[in-house]
Amino acid sequence: MGKKLKIAIAIPTYNRLEKLKFALSKIEAQEIDDRFELYCVISNIASTDGTTEFLNQLSHKHINYVTWNKPEENIYLNWRRCSEAIPDDIDWVWLNGDDDFLTNDQVIKGLVNIIEQDVCLETSLIHICQARRSRNSGRIIKDNLFELCNQLGYHELLGWMSSLVVRCNQFKCAIDFSTYPCIEFPDPKDQVLNKYSVYPHSAGLLRVCANDKALFVDEPWVEPQDEQQTEESIARWTESFHNDRYFFVINDLLAIYDEGVLKKKCRLNFFRYLNYSFWDRYATFLIQQLVQKGCLSALNKEHLNSLQKISELLANPREAKMFLQWHTVLCMQINQYEKARQNVTNVHRQLIAKFELINSETYTLEVLDEQGDIFE
Repeated sequence: MGKKLKIAIAIPTYNRLEKLKFALSKIEAQEIDDRFELYCVISNIASTDGTTEFLNQLSHKHINYVTWNKPEENIYLNWRRCSEAIPDDIDWVWLNGDDDFLTNDQVIKGLVNIIEQDVCLETSLIHICQARRSRNSGRIIKDNLFELCNQLGYHELLGWMSSLVVRCNQFKCAIDFSTYPCIEFPDPKDQVLNKYSVYPHSAGLLRVCANDKALFVDEPWVEPQDEQQTEESIARWTESFHNDRYFFVINDLLAIYDEGVLKKKCRLNFFRYLNYSFWDRYATFLIQQLVQKGCLSALNKEHLNSLQKISELLANPREAKMFLQWHTVLCMQINQYEKARQNVTNVHRQLIAKFELINSETYTLEVLDEQGDIFE
């Protein structure tokens, strides 16, 4: 028998003990055979809900648990610590959220079947479908990572971490790169000001694996525990400025192009995610900002202007022209809205000033009349 594959499921966790327990129950239920060893590496930073105590006594006869407990570190370093805790002799790492789970007890065996196929000898990354979105066809699409992003979409492929199975060396390199901003700027507010994306792992994997072989596997093997976003996850997104930093994805991509990592420009479909494109969602975000605040912040305006650089990333001249037209119209409509809103605001201020003046005169006369001190 040859060398056993060593597969690690990597889970950074923070104050989600019950969800973590459920996720681990699905890992512990996996059927193990003689072809592989299964590890579970858990990084826990700053949890206060009993997670530390739970991990300290965690063990299983078929799962090799590796845990990292740090009660006082910055929680945004959780992925980095998880990466550092993974043994160097691991072959493949499956990134997993602490609120996600493997859907059946044959998942890891199915993954090993795919890895053992000859076609995977040069593969660096495997994308496993989210169960609710899978067609359960078993189809495997093969290409280098950049071309898969062109076919399926950059965030479609690399956005949700629990879909991603990566060779250990590439995983560690990507995490080293993607968590660097958390070391340089521990406060998420500073990450906003310095335009660091909320999806650094996507940029890290694209930078490291862009020209490597990758697979898209249509198997329903992983799923979120929650059908919809919870109040707790919304609060986490708010603390990390998730919505603001989402659109710095374009800064990630421009940096990768400037470094010469990507050898070709991309297709329009590169910016697809779910049922929308990157810039359609961006337009929706800007409109919300306008409605809520009446104008765009200086940072939003600066970023909107820089967004036209997307045209430089598009290989097809017709698609680049179409995007520039979209960008021009959006900028024009935003300017029109801001001017109209300002006009309304000015009229409103004039009415308020007039009302206050009238009331001031009336109030003064009434008071003076009562005191008998009216002067012509």
